[in-house]
Amino acid sequence: MKNIKSSIGALMALLLAGIFSCQKQTGTDQQPIYKSTVKPPAVTNVKVINIPGGAQIIYTIPADPGIMYVQADFMVNENTKQQVKASYFTDTLVVRGFAKSADYKVTLRTVSRGEVPSDPVEVTVHPDTPPYLSVKQSLQIYGDFGGANIQYQNPTSGDLAVVTLVDTIGKPEYVYTSYSKATIGNFSIRGFGPGERKYGAYVRDRWGNVSDTVWSKVRSMNEVVLDRSVMKALVLPGDQTACCGSDLNVPLRNGYSAGDWAFYGVVNNNNQTDSLPERVTVDMGKPVVLSRIRYYMRKNGGAEFRNGTLKFFKIYGSMNPNPNGALDNSWTQIGNVFELVKPSGLPYGQLDAADQAEVNNGTEFIMPLPAVPMRYFRLVILQTYNGGIGLEMASLKFMGDYQ
Repeated sequence: MKNIKSSIGALMALLLAGIFSCQKQTGTDQQPIYKSTVKPPAVTNVKVINIPGGAQIIYTIPADPGIMYVQADFMVNENTKQQVKASYFTDTLVVRGFAKSADYKVTLRTVSRGEVPSDPVEVTVHPDTPPYLSVKQSLQIYGDFGGANIQYQNPTSGDLAVVTLVDTIGKPEYVYTSYSKATIGNFSIRGFGPGERKYGAYVRDRWGNVSDTVWSKVRSMNEVVLDRSVMKALVLPGDQTACCGSDLNVPLRNGYSAGDWAFYGVVNNNNQTDSLPERVTVDMGKPVVLSRIRYYMRKNGGAEFRNGTLKFFKIYGSMNPNPNGALDNSWTQIGNVFELVKPSGLPYGQLDAADQAEVNNGTEFIMPLPAVPMRYFRLVILQTYNGGIGLEMASLKFMGDYQ
């Protein structure tokens, strides 16, 4: 019994000692672990590699275990000071955010574990053109349906904001800000009626640097479903011709839906004027600019994402095509290669619910800007889903504006 009491007493003493020990480390009694006021040695052998809007600084850090980190202090513009820190275990730090391509001073210091800085080492950096300025130089503003479209290049993936404005009464008004690090920027501002307006855009970065504003007077277009009553098929030499009782006029006039074939094209070798690929041509009836096209494929339980369903194709427009049917400079390509993507990605012949929904809803293709006025529209078939060139479709829906 005596031994048990002794053990309990010893345990209580240890617990009390621990409690009082903890109390001494709290409140205003805290003290830094490292109390040395000795100034640490500075970095040496400093080298600079300039990059867009910044610089990579490489150095030799002293073999001193008392050093905690390396600190860089610098001004990125007239108003903004920045500080960057790098661990003792690296020999490189990166400074960013400079307003222009010019000389800037960067001050380097090692800092000890007791927060004592070393003597400063000053280095000059000369950053390449900052991303916000290079993006500004690439800004393009085009007339869009219901507003304007802004496009730009951002090859360094700078973290930027593109701010858009409109000026209708001689005074700029804010519209929208797009934030992105994408290498290619493309967005639209909408909500405006048809007509010519002055739109502007400028670029800013997260360090407060702001570019000049790029202004452009462009025409906003009105998007409507284009009148099918004036459209008709135009079979030029070399075009696919309708087979098996089908007619290219049917998908231009029928309701907007999938169904059994309205058009099935075959190659007519008797009137070839140049080599493949094959194509079909539509007379829109009057000059238009296209915003979107919706393609409805053949639907009969066996043709969906099969047979002559479009897979890869190009789109061309013309105001006055060569009557011999040649795909020459009387035609202007609109965009690049378009692809009709099967949502499920399942093998040929297999469909799921997402594929069926695509069949029923049709597949929409957005036309790039700037919009190209045309009266004649040509669809050039590069490949169908069965690998052939005989096109099948149930309906086509055209949206855009009249010129």
